[in-house]
Amino acid sequence: MSKIYKLTIENISENISLVRLNSSFIASRINFNVEEIEDIKVSVSEAMNYQLNLSKTTEVEFILSDNKIEINVINENIRDKEIVDNSSDEFAKMILESLMDEVLFEENKIYLSKSLKVN
Repeated sequence: MSKIYKLTIENISENISLVRLNSSFIASRINFNVEEIEDIKVSVSEAMNYQLNLSKTTEVEFILSDNKIEINVINENIRDKEIVDNSSDEFAKMILESLMDEVLFEENKIYLSKSLKVN
């Protein structure tokens, strides 16, 4: 059964720390290790930075299943920004793809997912 946590925040750089803190707490709920939690926090930060200043608020949705976290960074104006429109955006995309299992840039959101590694 999935659990969903939603956070709607003012879209300012100071609130990225708040989202990072929440993402680490939520990821720890399904037993990600410290390194994986750090990957998730960095990825959420990059997704937030990518869409910073596009609107007044951003919604971050965390969906937890038994062995996977899915994160949607939702902003109504992402579609107005050309995806990967400069070198810093290209770098952010590379970071996201290297740290997460799946990364999708959709019309109004950035989708991230990471699964627990089975030992």
